[in-house]
Amino acid sequence: MTTPERDDDPAAGQDFGRVWSVLAHVVTPTTFIAALMIYFGALRANTSYSALGVHSSLLKFSFQDYALHSVSSLAEPLALTLLVILAALPAHALLVRFMTRHRAATKRAIVVLTALGTAGVLAGLIGAAGWWKPRTREPVVPMCLALGVFALGYAASLHARVYPRPRNTGWIIQRAVFVALLMLLLLWSLAVIAQTRGAEKAKEFQRKPFNLPGVVVYAPQRLHLEGPGITETTFPDEKAMYRYRYSGLSLLLHSDEKYFLLPACWWTTTTSPIQAITLPADSSLRLDFFSYTVLPTCPPGR
Repeated sequence: MTTPERDDDPAAGQDFGRVWSVLAHVVTPTTFIAALMIYFGALRANTSYSALGVHSSLLKFSFQDYALHSVSSLAEPLALTLLVILAALPAHALLVRFMTRHRAATKRAIVVLTALGTAGVLAGLIGAAGWWKPRTREPVVPMCLALGVFALGYAASLHARVYPRPRNTGWIIQRAVFVALLMLLLLWSLAVIAQTRGAEKAKEFQRKPFNLPGVVVYAPQRLHLEGPGITETTFPDEKAMYRYRYSGLSLLLHSDEKYFLLPACWWTTTTSPIQAITLPADSSLRLDFFSYTVLPTCPPGR
């Protein structure tokens, strides 16, 4: 019986250490993680607010704002991924011990992993080409590709243990490409999750519209604010600082010295696009904020 090749090859470890050292000098881990948080936060925020009528170019969030948006989207999937990795490490160690005593079972495992990996990659490629569309918003396509690639890579690793051969200089390149491909598929999956969470947040606003703070706007001149539920009141005193009052508004967000408002009954509009209202955050207007205790009377949906 041929002795299985060990993974703790000193030369392999030195090669991996050199590759990691080069990558760490090019991009520091802290910078890389911060950039990812900003990117995923931007995807989530832009998807959410674009569905509510606010274009992403108007948001002008800071890097910190985008990073905070990413936390609520990625905390659960990243925690789950880390738990899977922690469970996989001892499982791999037990499998290596099992392989040394059951060569035939290892060969069958290679065949099964190869079949599952091929099926996963094919399903992912069919989905990426648009020939198959999952009914869920979850990242089914990139996850199929990632699991398929991982299964094929693990099958190749088991095959190398059962049929050991001298490693050439291309071995470290193959492993680096394999890891890079898995990382890209993981990032793709997280990007889809961020967009899905953004769309879910917009739907949550629609299901619970009065969780947003209510707003009453006072203006010295007529603003012509229109929308379902908005009421304009004109005060008779011509010397008043603010002669016009607009009620029936909700605060969506405050960013870049601007208030983004929605009509309090915006959710009743089903046939026309949602129109957000932008007002400057300066002394020209007076805004009073409150929490809804009594739901306003909204016109029927149209």
